[in-house]
Amino acid sequence: MKLSPILFVALFGLTLQCAEAREMRTLTNADGKKIEAELISMKDGKVRIMANRRVFEVPVASLSKEDQEFLASWKPAGSEGEEGEVASSYTELIFEDDFSKDGFGEQWTHYKSESVVKDGVLIGKTIDINDHAGVDAIRFEGKQDLEVSVKFNFMGESAERFNVWLDDKDYKGSHAGHISSIAISPTSGSISDAKTGNFENAIYEKRKGGGTLDEATQEMLKTKTATFPLDLDREEWHTLLIQTKGDEVLVSVNGYEVGKLKSEGIAHPTKSVVSLTTNINDVHYDDFSVRAAKGGATTE
Repeated sequence: MKLSPILFVALFGLTLQCAEAREMRTLTNADGKKIEAELISMKDGKVRIMANRRVFEVPVASLSKEDQEFLASWKPAGSEGEEGEVASSYTELIFEDDFSKDGFGEQWTHYKSESVVKDGVLIGKTIDINDHAGVDAIRFEGKQDLEVSVKFNFMGESAERFNVWLDDKDYKGSHAGHISSIAISPTSGSISDAKTGNFENAIYEKRKGGGTLDEATQEMLKTKTATFPLDLDREEWHTLLIQTKGDEVLVSVNGYEVGKLKSEGIAHPTKSVVSLTTNINDVHYDDFSVRAAKGGATTE
């Protein structure tokens, strides 16, 4: 993913609301220009910041003396060690597959999918995109807070997008038990609260039937999705990391936090299905894993 520190200058004057666990600071560069940014981590002489919903690495040496002194002793909340790496709370391994064996294991289920496992990767394929995108899913005992990691590669022009769905197979209040969706394409991504958003039963059925939503509902739905830009090279491998914590989803690509969404439906306590949905064909996947935070709720 192309993230240039040069863009740091262009973002001066923009502000971003701080996440609960991170520190905000007004940074000043050598030219005296300022930016209010969310501090994420620091490594190899660079500080990683988020501003305007984008993540950038900025050389510490390019900042003011005051900022350099501050960062010399700064540690991210919950960090460990000199590199500021945050210890993961997602310690319960639910499922992992590196696709080293041809064919799917027993825990996989499929819908409208022609996907195959071959040569060490899952090759996502859809039977008929005009009917439904191909879905490859795993099911497990419901957990609230999950961490999903997968490597992906847009192989060829037909690989347009994929979604990672977090669902509850037993929940009847939304279409197909959808709780949350994370969509990734080479140029953009999105995070959606499906449970209380577009896939809530009444909303879904009205839209499916061609009905028009009232203005209040349309305004509400705008709060149920967060979008973010991406710049991902095709036919190269990238890593997606999704973490849910209560009513918030955090999404990182190639180690950079790129988006987040806070919405009530995400706090659903029994997420029991994680699926990869391929639009249209030839998104390749590898090193897929699902973990849960220990001690999380498993029942209503």
